[in-house]
Amino acid sequence: MKRILLSSLILILSVSSIFAGGAQDEAPMQSDDVTTIRIVGKDFSPSDEVNLQHLRNIEAGFEKATGEKIKLELVSVPEGAYGEKLNLMIMAGDIPDLIYFQGGDEVIANQGLLVDLTDYVKNSAVMQDVLMDFNKERLANYPYLLWIAPPRARTAVIREDWFNEAGGKMPVTVDDYYALFSTIKKNHPEAAVVTDTGNTGRMDFTFNQAFGITATWVKENGKYVYSKVSQAEKDKLAFYQKLYAEGILDNEYITTKWDTMEDKLYTGKVAGAFGTAGIVLDIYSDKMNENQGVGLVVLPPADGVGRGYSVSSAKETRGWAISTTSEHSDLVFELLEFLATDEGQFMERYGIEGIHYNMEGDKVVLTDKKGDWWPRFHEVMSWDAPTPLLGPAGMKGWEYILDYAVSDPDFPIPEELSPTWDALGNLYKEYSFKIISGEYSIDKFDDFVAEWYKLGGDKVTEYANSVLN
Repeated sequence: MKRILLSSLILILSVSSIFAGGAQDEAPMQSDDVTTIRIVGKDFSPSDEVNLQHLRNIEAGFEKATGEKIKLELVSVPEGAYGEKLNLMIMAGDIPDLIYFQGGDEVIANQGLLVDLTDYVKNSAVMQDVLMDFNKERLANYPYLLWIAPPRARTAVIREDWFNEAGGKMPVTVDDYYALFSTIKKNHPEAAVVTDTGNTGRMDFTFNQAFGITATWVKENGKYVYSKVSQAEKDKLAFYQKLYAEGILDNEYITTKWDTMEDKLYTGKVAGAFGTAGIVLDIYSDKMNENQGVGLVVLPPADGVGRGYSVSSAKETRGWAISTTSEHSDLVFELLEFLATDEGQFMERYGIEGIHYNMEGDKVVLTDKKGDWWPRFHEVMSWDAPTPLLGPAGMKGWEYILDYAVSDPDFPIPEELSPTWDALGNLYKEYSFKIISGEYSIDKFDDFVAEWYKLGGDKVTEYANSVLN
């Protein structure tokens, strides 16, 4: 996508043909027509004036870019778990045009209520330019969700003062990490070194590849086996068990939520955590400075058998969908395209002029409220922002993702195997925690593997080999 230096919030595109759209089967709109597009999103409330101002700016920008008038209307979701309440709303017949899912989408897609985006994306020059390879692979596997954002790999961060106190040497291997963690624990015995949120999913991004867990399905003896029943997983769990026993891994990680994790970091109860690369790491670093007077050091993935952050190609786990009941599906996709262009990204990334940034001539000057803003729709990783959006921590995290992201040729589990897959996941959660916490010895891993296959893992493994071979 051509990089343009923006001198104002809205850059008027000279032609609307940049938007490919899909099969143009809708009647042309008259110039006086205003089409309402109903939108539902998580933490995207119509009672928040900032959200409403953002939508008004998008409407104006979209009209200038395309000549088409739209009214964007936010739909409220009842209080409670977003995914659950959203699906209840949809199944009751209230189906917005544009829907954000964060789980629960497959149930709705199976009802035929979500548009297959394959042709839209294929025919869109904008999308072909901004989507990364893993996005395209996920859409090929599951064409109902569009999520333009960096991979949600978690990178390790450690408080800068304790890192420097422990020698300040960037760890490379697993042994390097253990040496660093051990020294920090020795210097600060009252604190854990790292924590996680209910499982080790965040920490795994740093250590999986090093132990040989290079994909969701790895080859052993010429056949694909699920990585969580592999020898590499057993080796990793033995390492985690050691960290737990020595108080390096927070002994309360299994009951820790994301907000509690952050609080432990900001209050010095843990030295480090694992956060999403980009703006999230900047938020962590800023709050550390506010609460502890120090910043954070971003650490790379451990090196060993492999090195990197595995990025699954199975499907998007969150994202935007267009409902098949919408009478304006082409226009809705055109809106998604617009938000991925330079001018769309300007609004999405900088927020509201006068609140989150100010214009001084052609220069964008961020305000102290910038940290309150987050993109409501897209975060194009390749967008060339006229004023840098990320601080040192966020930028370093992105650099690590760009350098070390590794494609994981995963696949969606078919509907008929989903109940089995869920049961197998619960079995792993039970055994992994009991092993890490020391309730079970590492030898119990072999019992887990046997039980995993007996519970239906053999059928899932057979299916995996039919797909991957």
